[in-house]
Amino acid sequence: CVPRRLSTEVPDCLIIGGGDGSVSAAASLLGGTNIALGILPMGTFNLAARDLGVPLEIEAAASFLANAKPLLIDVLRVSGHYCLCTTIIGFYPEFSNIFEKRDHGGRWWRKTLKLITEVPKIFSRARPLALEWTADGETGRAKTKFSAFVPGSYRSSAGIVPARTDFRSGTMTAYIGTHKTAAAAIKGMLDYLLGRHEQDPELHLLKARSIQLQVARRSHTTVMLDGEILRMKLPLHLDILPGHLLVLSTEEQLASTDEGK
Repeated sequence: CVPRRLSTEVPDCLIIGGGDGSVSAAASLLGGTNIALGILPMGTFNLAARDLGVPLEIEAAASFLANAKPLLIDVLRVSGHYCLCTTIIGFYPEFSNIFEKRDHGGRWWRKTLKLITEVPKIFSRARPLALEWTADGETGRAKTKFSAFVPGSYRSSAGIVPARTDFRSGTMTAYIGTHKTAAAAIKGMLDYLLGRHEQDPELHLLKARSIQLQVARRSHTTVMLDGEILRMKLPLHLDILPGHLLVLSTEEQLASTDEGK
């Protein structure tokens, strides 16, 4: 929790110790100000810290932040909520909510392995969402069991933990999965782990500045927003806020992910 009075005292920066949910909450207060957000990674996955190059060991993280610079990055706004890493709809938020209640905390790699082994079974049982979207004026629709929306995009590199790129592109990327079977979902997961997700024919990629999402015959949907599970009213309104947040990182870290863009 970030006291609102701190964001009115105009310090140069504010260091937040916590997980991605705490970091997003802080970003919602500091976005659009001249106060830089620094991250001490103290959560399970620490996606935002990883993206910005912050070491996961506390002492190393403190040293990194002491030498970092305030740099502007884009923020994804989801119906008024700030998202720094990823917003997910479909079976995964509800499954993860149940999983978290049963296995709260723990090491990120152990939890990731458990999630991977149980996903195929849960995927088979899940009902697809009849998703409709308008992205920068263009409309589309698909039946999906899993869709993710990311400020910037995911890197096309091998790894278990998702990593982002294009922090300053002014766009988001929608990853709309149209996989119908558990076997197709498993193949999609393997493609992601090997950095081949952009070649998956059942994964629809869409880049936009603004997206509106509606699910047929639903007034609300469950959303995972930077690790937090929310029940949100439809339609969802997703907008990129270019250069909206100052973060403590390095030009080398951000530039290395923007290469070739």
